[in-house]
Amino acid sequence: MNKEKLKKVKDNFDKITSQNSTNWKLVLFWIFLFEVVAAIVEFIFVDKYVEYSVDIPHTLTTEILVGLAVTAFVWYCIFNIVFFDSAKNRFRLLIITLVGLYFVVTNDFSLQFLLNNLNPLHFFELDFGGVLILELLLKFVILYLIYQLIISAKNNRVIK
Repeated sequence: MNKEKLKKVKDNFDKITSQNSTNWKLVLFWIFLFEVVAAIVEFIFVDKYVEYSVDIPHTLTTEILVGLAVTAFVWYCIFNIVFFDSAKNRFRLLIITLVGLYFVVTNDFSLQFLLNNLNPLHFFELDFGGVLILELLLKFVILYLIYQLIISAKNNRVIK
């Protein structure tokens, strides 16, 4: 009975994340989503982010750039709601939202912390605890999604 439940959970997960290994763009989106979530979790609960984050001073120029970016984001949201209603545009909007959320939470506009989080050896810097277990769980999910990405790319003949 447990094997059937696990198989059903795996099948549902594959359906949501890759449409049963047929959509490699969807898998890539989920990899990006889980990586940003892992970076935000590590930023909130681990104090090592100061080593990798570049501090940008709050000047008039940065405030204008941030204001322009927020205005462009709001305009893009409204434009997509009014004129377009395709899945492609919704995924673009979600990716832009994730990047914006990452910038707001981490204040890391150079993406150095996110790039450090991609490094699998950075786990040796973390203390054992709930954050490490959660990070490892997210990395295993990402590893499985990379496997799904390869299968999806082969099924769509992107990789020969």
